[in-house]
Amino acid sequence: MNLTKSILKFLKKSPNHEHTNSPEGFCPNCWGRQEYGGNFYKALKSKNIKDLEQQKGWITSYVEQNLKAIHLKPKDKTLLCNVCFESYNH
Repeated sequence: MNLTKSILKFLKKSPNHEHTNSPEGFCPNCWGRQEYGGNFYKALKSKNIKDLEQQKGWITSYVEQNLKAIHLKPKDKTLLCNVCFESYNH
């Protein structure tokens, strides 16, 4: 799944940012423990984003600059994070 689409889908599920799981395709370990999620929510609040569809460009840019590293990559029969090196089953 496209990284930006994954983030948009995640945000639409929980518009109040109360969701604790990571977006699909992103490392749950890095999203939570390493505060990528918290930093993302701070950036959203500072931008005061209300209409996600109009802000796709900003979200795409933020994902590319800050979240691309924690996107899980397939390796053998698992998904691997290049930041914390945790592996997860498909």
